[in-house]
Amino acid sequence: MNALFRNRSAAPSSRPAAPGHEEGGREWQEARDRSELAALREMVPPPAAPRLSPTRRAELEAHLMREADDSAATSDPAKSSTFRAAAGRPSAFGWLTPGRSMSLGAAAAVVAATVAAFAFTGSSGQTAVAAPAPLRVEGSRATVPLATVAKRAAALADSPGDALRGTHRREWALGMWDDGKHKPEQMPVIESRERFNADGSGEVQDIEDGQVVRRTHLPAGSWEKLAEFRSAPPTTVPGLADYLAKDNPDTRGSAYWTMNSVEALLRDWTPGPAQTAAIDGLLAEQSGLNAIGPVKDRAGRRGQAYAVDFKGTVRWTIILDEHTGRILGTELSSIKTDPKMQLKPGDVEQYDTYLD
Repeated sequence: MNALFRNRSAAPSSRPAAPGHEEGGREWQEARDRSELAALREMVPPPAAPRLSPTRRAELEAHLMREADDSAATSDPAKSSTFRAAAGRPSAFGWLTPGRSMSLGAAAAVVAATVAAFAFTGSSGQTAVAAPAPLRVEGSRATVPLATVAKRAAALADSPGDALRGTHRREWALGMWDDGKHKPEQMPVIESRERFNADGSGEVQDIEDGQVVRRTHLPAGSWEKLAEFRSAPPTTVPGLADYLAKDNPDTRGSAYWTMNSVEALLRDWTPGPAQTAAIDGLLAEQSGLNAIGPVKDRAGRRGQAYAVDFKGTVRWTIILDEHTGRILGTELSSIKTDPKMQLKPGDVEQYDTYLD
């Protein structure tokens, strides 16, 4: 799942409805939405479908983006049936900010791409899995303050090791519809290792049961097409804050959106010790990011969990190695009952486990 989950959002257009449809705008838009929804669903293959190459996935992403942009651009927010995603939930276009909405056609592209991301990257040997249980705090170990972990990471900032383009991660997420009619889709756990060179060429390794089952070589320039954060992350806290704010100004003064941007960054880069120290230092400055306690991550490693809630709806959690500050994983979970998404408190919506 290389380029489909990115920190993008779509907003409704203020353009008027199509000529001739001012009076019957709702009926016309609903008919168009139904047609688009059916067409987009046909684009999503079953979970056992053959895997697409990263290049083909990037082409598909561009196509879906165009479909959604066209749909949003021709929608009348005042008259059309709209879809409003809960802020902070993952979609093919990243995280929808509060108050932003899309037409149902654009929303269909979001959901279709979300489901497709997993269907395309799952091999015939991978099947849907049950949703994971919430992280369990281990009462036998002490909680370590985030500021302490950040200081330990800062002490190791001069250790050898540069930030690497690409990641080795294990990831899982729910495919969710926001219509109250569809239960969340259970998706396969995906593991991949990506590494890119200075010229933008690279290799993607698909991993199953600890073994590389497929290698895909990408040509020069691929990094520039696939990465959201193309330049290396800064190694100072102020520099990193500015770096993230260029992509998402909402990170200024917001622990939640800072966490969101850090998660997006970790999809492109494996931080070295200096970048790890900057990330931990920036997180330690965020009010509202609270210690949850000692946990084991999805790979069975011991860590310390810290979380921030967003408007009583969702919770971002980050798991750090308490000795080095290394980021072990990030998780998004529901903290309230959501009838439309068919979620209840504690339901895990997404997790990423960083392995290298």
